[in-house]
Amino acid sequence: MDLSPIYQNCLNCKNARCHNACPCGNEIPRILDLLKQGKEKEAADLLYSTNPFPEWTSLLCDHQRQCRGNCIRGIRGEPVDFPAVEHELSIRCPFPFQAAEPCGKSVAIVGAGPSALSASVYLSLAGFGVTVYDKQSSLGGAMLTGIPNFRFDKAGLLLTQKRLETLGVKFCFNTEFNSENIGDLRGKYDEVILAVGAEKENRLVTPPCKDIHTALSLLEDANIHGDYRGLDQKKHIVVMGGGNVAMDVSRLFVRQGVRVILIYRRDEASMPAQRHEIAEAKEDGVVFSPLTNVADYHISEEGDLLGLRLVRMGLGEKDESGRPSFFTIEGSEFDLDCDAFIMAIGEKSDLASLVDPVTLGGSLHAIGDCSYGAKNIAAAIRSGRKKAKEIIEKYR
Repeated sequence: MDLSPIYQNCLNCKNARCHNACPCGNEIPRILDLLKQGKEKEAADLLYSTNPFPEWTSLLCDHQRQCRGNCIRGIRGEPVDFPAVEHELSIRCPFPFQAAEPCGKSVAIVGAGPSALSASVYLSLAGFGVTVYDKQSSLGGAMLTGIPNFRFDKAGLLLTQKRLETLGVKFCFNTEFNSENIGDLRGKYDEVILAVGAEKENRLVTPPCKDIHTALSLLEDANIHGDYRGLDQKKHIVVMGGGNVAMDVSRLFVRQGVRVILIYRRDEASMPAQRHEIAEAKEDGVVFSPLTNVADYHISEEGDLLGLRLVRMGLGEKDESGRPSFFTIEGSEFDLDCDAFIMAIGEKSDLASLVDPVTLGGSLHAIGDCSYGAKNIAAAIRSGRKKAKEIIEKYR
């Protein structure tokens, strides 16, 4: 791929909005300027200094709200396509890191998602002995369990593992920790990092019903075990939510031949999902019903879901999230037949079930989504990098 049409269009802004909007902190104008000078390796090295996994971020980042969406050229034309640069550099200059001399210090990382793997790279480069534990049989975290295979090729995760192992990173899979055994790590390692993600799903208060589910647990069962819990045999599923998880679970089941309606309390413009994810869900056949909420559930005596009582919503002034508030339109209720209901209404940290947050500090740390709530892959990478830097400085 010829990158010159891309980097030649960069205006090299002094107060670069693309850089400011990048959760990872990539030095985008500097990288593109190095490419202008014909210094491809230097450009790649600068990229890898902030982001060791450009092959992931080029695919999974919300570029329309981050770098591309904030490029000044996009005001009157086509924004600079930095994701394409990331992707191409990841191919031309793949993972340039090499093992370092051991410094004699050890770190355990619980979790194998982007924040954990980012921390493992930078700690290893400083000579720390790093061991990564995860309850799954492979690294990847939410990329492994939460993203359907049709959207993200998991085969590349094995290559990532091999690359990290060349740096000396050790992996212990199928290993789960709880509040009783997590303390064992503190006696074995100089530092312990918790990177367990935001695994606790938000859910509505619903009556007991076997046909009501949460999206992330469904995606994990489908991705890891090939188990659709019988929902692939349903006729009509309603999904509630407006984020990428809602799009993923909706697309997963519409591809199984199920009719899927996606409801959301606000309008479509307020959906946090990436714009291309919304477009692809529509292309797959997902029916969108924005400004719609659940009012009640129709359940048979046997516990089967027969349908939902829905209500139309209106929009008000913006709330603290920056999106319009919403309200129920009185008298707008209507019934919709369905035989399964899936909630995809966000996740939060469940760190407190593992450790008392008061104990964080000293040699015990938390990074990524479990420390600040569900965000995105670039923020996770930056979180891991930042914590690695703090630990490295501690021992200098």
